[in-house]
Amino acid sequence: MPETKTPPSGPGRWPLVIGVGNEHRRDDRSGLEVVRGLPSRLHERVRIAECQGDVTDLLDLWSDEAEVIVVDAVRSGHPPGTVLRLDDAFIEIPQLGATSTHGLSLSEAVGLGRALGKFPAHLVVYGIEAEDVGMGEGLSAPVSVGIQEAIELVTTEVRSLLGPASIT
Repeated sequence: MPETKTPPSGPGRWPLVIGVGNEHRRDDRSGLEVVRGLPSRLHERVRIAECQGDVTDLLDLWSDEAEVIVVDAVRSGHPPGTVLRLDDAFIEIPQLGATSTHGLSLSEAVGLGRALGKFPAHLVVYGIEAEDVGMGEGLSAPVSVGIQEAIELVTTEVRSLLGPASIT
């Protein structure tokens, strides 16, 4: 089961940021790297979760949530390291080839979540264009740069959700 921090109770729950990826498939770990770069930058004003297994775990993580940001590696035809932002209006999330390294693709998990009524009120997906998702530990150079860009973008997005006085 994915890991998550304990959320604050009551109204105004902090946004949930979920990193999706496979620790041992090179650039596929980019979503995990982004969420690991967030906690200190956001002064613990965000809940962080990692989804390293079955993408259907997302249904339990994001069900009944108000604001969710998911970060994952994608293959969309853009240059490696490109960061894409998709929100509730998106039709299809680019995925890692015909078969995702997560089994069910993120796009399929979104469709399943909507069909089952296990979907957040507002979802934003940041995709980082992968170059190499073969077995291994290292990230490709362009994806390393994309991860830093995604950390900045997600940080800005979370700050806007929290309001200007919530993070100094």
